[in-house]
Amino acid sequence: MTSAPDHRHEAADLSVFLGADVCGTAGLALLPGSRGPVYDEDVWDLTGLADANHSMLPHEKRWEFTDIANPRWRHVAKDLLLALMAARDERVLDVPRAFRRPRSPRTCFRYLSQVKSWFGWLTAQGVISLAEVTQAQIDTYLEEQSWSRAEPGKPRRRLADTTMHEPIKTLQILAFYGPLFTADRYRPGFIPWGNRSAFRVSGRKGRTGNTTPPVPDEVLRPLLADCLYLVDVVGPHMADLLDQVEADVSSSNATVSTSRIGATRLARFEEVVARYRRTGTPLPRTQDQVVLDRLAKGWSHDDPLLHLHVNRVASEAGFVPWRAEHITQLRPFLEPAVAELGILDWWGRDAALVPKADSGEMVPWTEPINAREVRDNASFIVHAAQLLTAAVTGMRASELKEIVAGSRLPPTEVSGGGRRFRLASKLIKHQAFGGVPDEWVVVEEVDRAIALAERISSAPPGKPLFGASDVSTSHIHLRDWLRRPFARRLGLAELPDGPLNARMLRRSLALELAKRPGGLLAAKIHLKHVSVATTEGYAHRPGGSQALFQAEVEQAEHDHHMSLMVAAFRQYQSGILPSGPGARDLIETFQHVDAALKDTGRSEPVVLDGERRLENLLRKQAKTLHVGTANYCWFKDPAKALCLRLAGTPQATRPLVGMCDSARCPQATHHREHRAVWADRVRTVEVFLGNPRVPKGEKLRLRAEYDRGVRVVAEIDASTDGAGPEGVA
Repeated sequence: MTSAPDHRHEAADLSVFLGADVCGTAGLALLPGSRGPVYDEDVWDLTGLADANHSMLPHEKRWEFTDIANPRWRHVAKDLLLALMAARDERVLDVPRAFRRPRSPRTCFRYLSQVKSWFGWLTAQGVISLAEVTQAQIDTYLEEQSWSRAEPGKPRRRLADTTMHEPIKTLQILAFYGPLFTADRYRPGFIPWGNRSAFRVSGRKGRTGNTTPPVPDEVLRPLLADCLYLVDVVGPHMADLLDQVEADVSSSNATVSTSRIGATRLARFEEVVARYRRTGTPLPRTQDQVVLDRLAKGWSHDDPLLHLHVNRVASEAGFVPWRAEHITQLRPFLEPAVAELGILDWWGRDAALVPKADSGEMVPWTEPINAREVRDNASFIVHAAQLLTAAVTGMRASELKEIVAGSRLPPTEVSGGGRRFRLASKLIKHQAFGGVPDEWVVVEEVDRAIALAERISSAPPGKPLFGASDVSTSHIHLRDWLRRPFARRLGLAELPDGPLNARMLRRSLALELAKRPGGLLAAKIHLKHVSVATTEGYAHRPGGSQALFQAEVEQAEHDHHMSLMVAAFRQYQSGILPSGPGARDLIETFQHVDAALKDTGRSEPVVLDGERRLENLLRKQAKTLHVGTANYCWFKDPAKALCLRLAGTPQATRPLVGMCDSARCPQATHHREHRAVWADRVRTVEVFLGNPRVPKGEKLRLRAEYDRGVRVVAEIDASTDGAGPEGVA
């Protein structure tokens, strides 16, 4: 620790916290044997924090105050940070405008960065006391901070409003906590920008709804396909090979390193080389770095042993040559063997066959590679496991980083012979420092991905499974790796450029679950299983993170259903009517809504715009909508639901969409967007009807299904050519 200069001779009241134990005052727990900082020190070392989450980076745990030139302002910075963390301390409670909820050390570190920037700017302007600060100076500082840093060849750009919110807030809280500061403070009554909030000053607007964009289809489709292939097809083989490499390293370390190769060792070495020649096995290749080292030591580029892994061959004879004269002794045996057999990388020579990702052609899962390439390629399997976990669970970035080795909980058996997989993590957002333990119910694909990552990463129990890499970084690394020969040979798709992070993946999953079966993710992951896992996670821990994700899914589902409802009504207005058994009831609803809109147009102007008025009129109907693959189900009356009658569960509160027979159910309708599904089904059945190998009884069943499909398509076509709302009665 670096001790702060003793300024107490200048003033006896530089701070109300002089001599305080920082962690004790803030109520922060320390790891056993760790020592927390003392207020008087100019470097606060918080590396011993027991509850620090894994998202907190090492530099965020070391707070330097020495680069604040004004000694009194160091006390101001320390007072502010400690007061923010120790919000329940009596000295802080006496400050009227102090925050009443403790801020985490990670949040305080961001405030420290802003305070340093502000104090550094004041020092450069010749200001020596905060009492001298004026609003004009603050405005000048904010204008300078509103522009990006100068970069060679690039013009400076104005930063977004959201970026400026934190600097503004920092300058204001220095005024809020002024009564606590004794070393220096703003003049009495001065608050930057007066009573205007940081939101108003920055121009930042509150968000309405979730503004995070989903991952574009052209990025998400190949990403999911590649990650599943790497985890399920390549991953197990890679883990086995990595185990062999690590075991080989352990055995090589036990091999005797000798200063002299005697006749006995030389005879054993000769026998090893002879065995290679008898079996026709190519000799092992060494790594590129070893080749460079040999060239630096004077080896010739034409030396036949330049690329040979001499130590591997010698280790089979029980020794490791390490002197130059050893190579001279072994050359007479090695050079003829190299000329006869050649040199080839050692690992993966007998790789198992796997289907290529694009064509299904059977190829070896790897070509021969060296140990370094094994470890390198294995690390990208871990990246794929992390991305797959994020995409299929909807976990936040902070929750992904809390997945540690050993997070997989024992699966639980459920009635019907199924199993449920659970993953331990922590809920960090909106929680006290360190978060709270949480669990996620996940699908089997995620359980396999985590198990594979645990095996490959070899992380000790309790340590972060994915290290410091976040989703965005893993995506960039994997995207670059997929362009290498290893991935191209397996037919893996290259990923297009574009941003991707955990928030975007969470949003994509929520939107897919909110839509209908057969969506984007359903091409590789069964959405029904994901939905069940999410729902069970919500029920298992009602206050957990999975419950928050479920709420996000339900909100997205509500918005999606409303958009479908509005689209169906607009089709009705343009003369494209619904068909199916439930069409008459839906058309009557649309007629009522259309009349209400016309009455509104003839009456006095209302505050709501047209779209908002329409949504309000359709809201009740939208709540009954359940989306099927080939129809819409308007679940108003359980007693009329054909699926519930067939299942014998008339009291159910939701339809059984998987059992839907929309051609007969009085609450089902077909719309223009469903035509392609029915037409495709008709074509498929038609192929089977023309197959002479299909039994006669089965053809009778298929003929009925074919006729029904043709009828539905004809009804959809007929409704599309309708006369419009004026002609419907």
